[in-house]
Amino acid sequence: MKPEITDISYSTALTFELVTQYDLLTLGAPILPSLRKESIYQTDMNARSVLLFLQYKLSERIVGTASSLKDDWGIPYYRFLIHPKNRNKRHELLLNLEAMNNLVYYTAPEFYAKAELYESLMQKTLLINSTFWSPKAIGSLSQAERYTVSYKRGTHFGILEPEKIKIEGVTNGSVLLSEIKSKFEPNQPKVYDDEKLIHLGDQMLENYFKVLHTPKEKRLINDIWKSRDRIDPRDYLSLISILLYDCYVYIVTR
Repeated sequence: MKPEITDISYSTALTFELVTQYDLLTLGAPILPSLRKESIYQTDMNARSVLLFLQYKLSERIVGTASSLKDDWGIPYYRFLIHPKNRNKRHELLLNLEAMNNLVYYTAPEFYAKAELYESLMQKTLLINSTFWSPKAIGSLSQAERYTVSYKRGTHFGILEPEKIKIEGVTNGSVLLSEIKSKFEPNQPKVYDDEKLIHLGDQMLENYFKVLHTPKEKRLINDIWKSRDRIDPRDYLSLISILLYDCYVYIVTR
């Protein structure tokens, strides 16, 4: 069963909950009008901060008796596409971003219907009803395959297809909050002022070119680089994250 929701509706709804219920701030994630001022990170806050990068995915609800994992754990279950065939270098980008000591996840809901999204939003349970998948836990991917991640509601693992590899350590909402909390150990968090936001953006551009080094991509990177001194550092990092990494950036402060 194809998802009834869109990535915009899911990301906007989850962002609303992250901001209003868990005090996260955004750098470019879609927000509702009432949150515009209170939800955007200000670089003069002078607070210790942790960055969170989320790439939103939508899930199909698999119910057919001919499904590939029916004999593994029965039906129904959920499944999302990581990237189309021959586009798995996008996954490598996130692997490298995570290796730079950032919190990076694919996030997918444990539902597919509009009514379920609305109910979760009204009940303030979107975070609880979402799953978070570390690129590192998924591992490296071949360029020649079309990879999907399948999971059941309430389980602590997923299955990577087509190889049927077990993915340990799926992160639910409460575990995500614990992961964020653990980043606030002594000497780990930074104060993300303008200089550090620009530096991280530069690192992400460098990483992008290492992975996708075609002439077309090089021209795009050069154009973004030229803009770094003309736009707000927050916009610079957000632009790179959204345009090149397909991620929204959130900041947790303390």
